[in-house]
Amino acid sequence: MIATKRQPKPLIAKLDAIAQFEAEARRLAGRVSENQLRFLKVAKAKGKEMEPVGRMAGARA
Repeated sequence: MIATKRQPKPLIAKLDAIAQFEAEARRLAGRVSENQLRFLKVAKAKGKEMEPVGRMAGARA
C-alpha cells in the first residue's frame, strides 16, 4: 500500500468554500419571519438564564 501525501488547500480556497456554503445555506433557509426574528432578538437580549432546565428542557441528546 502506497501512502500519498495530502496537499492542504490554500487558505483563500478554504475561505471561498466557507463563503459559498454560507451563501447556499442562507439561500436554502429562506426568509426569517418577523415572529422568528423577534424571538431571536429576545433570546439574545435575555441570555441563557431564560433557558428551561430540568424536565422542561426535554430529553438530552
